[in-house]
Amino acid sequence: MGVANTFLFLKGFHVSNEAVNCVNDRRYPNFPIPGVAGIVVSRSGILLLRRDKNPGKGLWTFPGGGVEVGETQKEALRREIKEEAGIDAEILDFFTTFDIIIEDGSGKVLYHFLLNHYFARALSEEVRPEFPDGEVNWFHLDSLPEDEMPSKVVGLLYEAEVQISQIIHEYFAQ
Repeated sequence: MGVANTFLFLKGFHVSNEAVNCVNDRRYPNFPIPGVAGIVVSRSGILLLRRDKNPGKGLWTFPGGGVEVGETQKEALRREIKEEAGIDAEILDFFTTFDIIIEDGSGKVLYHFLLNHYFARALSEEVRPEFPDGEVNWFHLDSLPEDEMPSKVVGLLYEAEVQISQIIHEYFAQ
């Protein structure tokens, strides 16, 4: 029996290996993949990390990722921030949602993520990348590595400038 014809039985559901692999690597999804991202603010600036996988490999972006079954969005975001950057954070407010849709050369949807963005307050500032060669850093709005960031992320940060200033004033002003 070939891989495509082998089935996994999970709590009474029949799922092909092909479907499991699609979910695991997130390419060519059958539906948008829900995720969260955090605009994490501290006295040191905005937390960004350099992506280690596609889409956007090598670009600076927000910490975040997929929401696991049984996890709330805020729980997922706290977990992702801790895993990816070593930072404890308090999730504050929802900010916005946008889609990341990337097509392959033939026009078929290669990736489709539906990302909810939240503001978060850093409870610690010493970063610890998830991987030894990972890059995580704090950036002020006037010193963003814009040429190494997705344009949507840059635009989102400038759109959020007032709220970021309010968070800094409320939580970090001395």
